[in-house]
Parts: sequence; structure tokens; C-alpha cells
Amino acid sequence: MKLAVVLPWLHRLLPPACPLCGGDFSVPAADPFCFRCMATVVPLPAAQCSCCALPFLASSTQDTHLCGRCIQDPPAYSATHAAALYEGALQTAIRHFKFHQRPNLDRPLARVLSTCLPASLDVDLLVPVPLHPARLRERTYNQAWLLARELGRQSSLPVSPDVLIKCRATEPQLTLSARQRRENLRGVFVVNRDVKGRKILLVDDVMTTGVTLDLCSQVLLAGGARRVEIGVVARAPLP
Repeated sequence: MKLAVVLPWLHRLLPPACPLCGGDFSVPAADPFCFRCMATVVPLPAAQCSCCALPFLASSTQDTHLCGRCIQDPPAYSATHAAALYEGALQTAIRHFKFHQRPNLDRPLARVLSTCLPASLDVDLLVPVPLHPARLRERTYNQAWLLARELGRQSSLPVSPDVLIKCRATEPQLTLSARQRRENLRGVFVVNRDVKGRKILLVDDVMTTGVTLDLCSQVLLAGGARRVEIGVVARAPLP
């Protein structure tokens, strides 16, 4: 029996479910989550920092320009691609993905991330932000690596999970200020593979202060990378 004949019956018997809330999908499912979840996903405003993608939520202009932080202390990366604000169903999905053993959310979240990558994106390697081995054993997977792997499948770009390693365990970042995060992470990332001349997209789930991504970018550039850009599913306003 032909697949085209079987599929409609399968959809009736086993209707596709939203990977986040379990609700019904429309058929075919054009979005990574159901329409109820997607209704709470807020794209980044057009007014944002041209380097770190910090949203200018109070701005009425549609122009992009550097934020004050990037002017005073330019990060090592050259651009940030972020799909949406870190709120609503997307925030819930990332938290489940990261902290509640939901690795199956890698595909829909990578689809969300892929929507913000420009057709002109000029990179030749995807590199996930690493976890320390102790944290990896605790969590059982690195969510950034799963995102990068799925994004690589969708974009046909190579992925290298061990270009960067985290050589020292650190305190959790959630409650730390940007300055404390920088001190907490200073010297913990090391380049483990030859990256000379490579144009890298550094992949993570969410950007808050950007400190982790900046420090990773610094060591990649020091290791010979030609350029580093950032790809994240969500961008959070600065705490």
C-alpha cells in the first residue's frame, strides 16, 4: 500500500501531538509547536542591538544599532541570531529541555532557531557551548550539543561537539550578575581542536548576559578562528 494512502489513516488513528503541551497539531504541522503554544512565542523586535541582539523593548524605532554595553565593552563575537524573546511557551520549552529531561525538544527548538538564521549566513562549522563532564553526567546530555546536531541536520553544516571543552566545574550562573558570571567562568573554556581560519556559529539555547558566549568566542578567536557568530533559540532582556 502506498504511503500517501496510509498517512491520512495514521493521522486519524494517531493524531500528531504538540511536543510541549501534548495538544493537537494541525495537519500538516507547519510550526514546531501547536498554535496555542506558538501564540505565546514573541519574535525579537526589529529594534535590537546589531551585535548582541539585545531587544530595545521601549524603543519605537525599527533601526538596529549597538547597545551601550557593546559600545563600551565590545564582545568577541560579531553577530547574534536569536529567534524570539525568552518568555511564554518558548521559555517553558527551554526549561523542560534543559532541566527536566526532555531531549526530544531538540528538533522543534532547532526549528525555531533555524527561522532566525539569514540565507546569507556565512559559517562553515557549528560548535555547541560545552558542559563540564560532571554536569554532563548529572544532566546526561548537553542541550547545546543536541541543538547544534539537529541544526546541522537541517542546514547540512558540520558540527563539532568537542572543539570547545569546559575544563573546570563552576557555580550555577542563574543568580549571578554579569560581572560575577565573567569571574566564575574565567579560564574554564579551552579549544580542543584546530579551528584556524574557520567561520563558526556558536550554538546555545538562550542568551541572557552573553558572558558565556563572549568568553567561548574569545578562546575560539585566540585559537585561530576567523570569525564567530552566535545562534540561540531565545534572547532574554538583561536582568
